[in-house]
Amino acid sequence: MKPLRNLWAVMLLLSTALLFSCKQDAPDVPQSPVKYEKKHNTAILLVTFGSTWDDPHTTYKAQINQFKKEFPNTDIFFSFTSKTCINRWYAEKKEQFITPDLYLKSFIDKNYENVYVQSLHVIPGEEYMLLRDGYVKSHYNFIVQDLKPERKPAVCGKALLVSDEDIESVGKILVDAFAEELKAGHAVAFMGHGNPVSDYDHANASYIKIEKKMKEYAKKTYNNENVFVGTVDYPAMLVDYVMDGLKESSCKTKTVYLHPLMSIAGDHANNDMQGEYDKDAPEDEQSWKVQIEKKLGWTVKTVTKGLGDYPSINAIWIGHLKDAIKDAEEEE
Repeated sequence: MKPLRNLWAVMLLLSTALLFSCKQDAPDVPQSPVKYEKKHNTAILLVTFGSTWDDPHTTYKAQINQFKKEFPNTDIFFSFTSKTCINRWYAEKKEQFITPDLYLKSFIDKNYENVYVQSLHVIPGEEYMLLRDGYVKSHYNFIVQDLKPERKPAVCGKALLVSDEDIESVGKILVDAFAEELKAGHAVAFMGHGNPVSDYDHANASYIKIEKKMKEYAKKTYNNENVFVGTVDYPAMLVDYVMDGLKESSCKTKTVYLHPLMSIAGDHANNDMQGEYDKDAPEDEQSWKVQIEKKLGWTVKTVTKGLGDYPSINAIWIGHLKDAIKDAEEEE
């Protein structure tokens, strides 16, 4: 068992380093022990990065309720991976969120028969990999295998935009949300997050794929292919990429609607997407709204709605968890 324990220790160290890599500007919230009443033999842990904005917490509650309807007779928990979000939210609201590692440890202590974890991330990038490999494998499966080999390993559902089928489905949902705007000849641009590190280009590719699918569907359905996708962090698809697309487009109304391609409409949506002009920031660091208005002279309208606000998109995350559970049961 010693090599296994050594491997678990290495992965624990790596995942802990990633967890505390964010700059923290609020006191740490005590994270242990986790206290709750076990009501069923199955635990479901929903995991997201987190937010300190109010509206996303309404989104989170709606997501939890939708999962509860699909998975009755389970204990459902909601976790943040960002210590910064945990600390700031607690400092302001006195509501405490718990990191996934402590929830997973508590599931071992409370002897849950089934442990299911669902990512609420959009692309299978750094945050999703941390959840799957750093938390589920190191903080649960390796421990269970080492200490309680008779227990079943935890199951982890995939991020939203993984398969071509999922990408096409999400693309259609979002395009249809702007049916009237596209019929009127306007353009739509979606802001994703992305990752600047080339190690995650496989995940960033999801943005390229969904833009292509949305353009094709919008042209076929609404005779308007002026749909664009950009990110705040993937170097190949920053705001300049979106503005180049708008300049070269056939959009005659010179009006574009901006919408987050993120699970929630939080900090990036409110600041990076639709923030007002900041006199202390350079031109290339202004919000998308400001840059498009000033550099292109277009009319910009914004929609602060996250992907988690669409029940039909939440249904895809739910489907991923059901698929993961089914796959695990077939392997038993």
